[in-house]
Amino acid sequence: MMTDVAEIQLKAEKHSSEDTVDFSETVAKLAEGLLSIYQPPLEQVKQELFELTNKQETVLARMQLENKKIHETFEDIDLNDMFSTVKIYQGKLAVIRKEMVNIHERTSKLKKRVLRLQQIKQKEAINREQQREQELRKEQELIGRSSTS
Repeated sequence: MMTDVAEIQLKAEKHSSEDTVDFSETVAKLAEGLLSIYQPPLEQVKQELFELTNKQETVLARMQLENKKIHETFEDIDLNDMFSTVKIYQGKLAVIRKEMVNIHERTSKLKKRVLRLQQIKQKEAINREQQREQELRKEQELIGRSSTS
């Protein structure tokens, strides 16, 4: 009986050793295949991310430099005084423009009025001249009638 148990154990060990397949080679090949598929695009993405990071750092440095220049400009007292002076003169210029437009409108109206008055005076002068001529004719007619009588 003991021999039976020993035989069974030996058979079981043989059978289990035969059933045990070495997957390490298969796993290595699968890993190698997966790496060969996914590694080039991942390397390219890694490279692109590296370039993007470098460009972002460059842009950030430029932005910081420009920001520093702007802050220095705002802190410049003479420049601030100049801007306030420019604002004052812009206001004065706007007032002068309004006045000029107002004066232009008034002169245009006056020119129209002058033209209208000149036309009226010319008509009056023509009418007076015509009345004088009529009076002269009447006088000449009266003189001509009185000398014939």
